[in-house]
Amino acid sequence: MNNNDINTENNSAGVISEILQWINAILLALLIALLIRGFIFEPVMVKGSSMENTLFDSQRLLVYKLGYYFSAPQRGDIIVFQYQPGVFSQNKYLDEIPFFRKAFPDFKEINYIKRVIGLPGDKIDIIDNKVYVNNEMIEDSHAKGETLPNNMQFPATVPANKVFVLGDNRQNSSDSRSIGFIDMNRIKGRAVFRIYPFSSFGTIK
Repeated sequence: MNNNDINTENNSAGVISEILQWINAILLALLIALLIRGFIFEPVMVKGSSMENTLFDSQRLLVYKLGYYFSAPQRGDIIVFQYQPGVFSQNKYLDEIPFFRKAFPDFKEINYIKRVIGLPGDKIDIIDNKVYVNNEMIEDSHAKGETLPNNMQFPATVPANKVFVLGDNRQNSSDSRSIGFIDMNRIKGRAVFRIYPFSSFGTIK
């Protein structure tokens, strides 16, 4: 074996080692990205007009997930929740793996974004287009349009482990008035930051 053979073998080993290092770095970056998306922040896009004039169609938001691991949603929070399960939920093996369900996007899943109005045990009523929580009329500075009862019978008490939600655009929103109370375990997180368009960049209230 001459020196050229040795140099060729060393160069090949170096190239393979560098490729393996790149693969490890990419896999690590992918794992970190999945962990962040699954358990801390998830980017979402608003579709429709149900949250006007707070949020508008095609705006991009960041949903903060970690906070609800330590505390329950609060009245006034803007939440994203699962309305219709995706294909993962139809597979009992995948559905039983929390990391898989949270980290990987399920493109068939349908999510809604609404504002929390009632918490477990709250009595909700709608009288003359005004919303009452525990017999007190709430401030509706964010609401747009008339608040009608729609399909729900009022007064109604929020069951345990559920919330009552409304869209800010009250006359053009499919919310608890039509789809019922929302299970806590279907809540994915709280919308906290608007990242696009840049003219509206900032926190969400």
